[in-house]
Amino acid sequence: PFGGVFAGPMRKEKGFLFAEIDVAAAKASRRKFDASGHYARPDIFSLHVNRDVQVPARFA
Repeated sequence: PFGGVFAGPMRKEKGFLFAEIDVAAAKASRRKFDASGHYARPDIFSLHVNRDVQVPARFA
């Protein structure tokens, strides 16, 4: 949740990496995420809402 590395990397060997995380800490971390703060990337993300009335799909 805080950007730390839990396991790996595996550079020369092949296999699986398993890690246990504190789910409560992950949930708390998501609540603290500030999408409009210094993590915001307006250069790569924009949200546009089409408020026009849409016609439902018609099947012939």
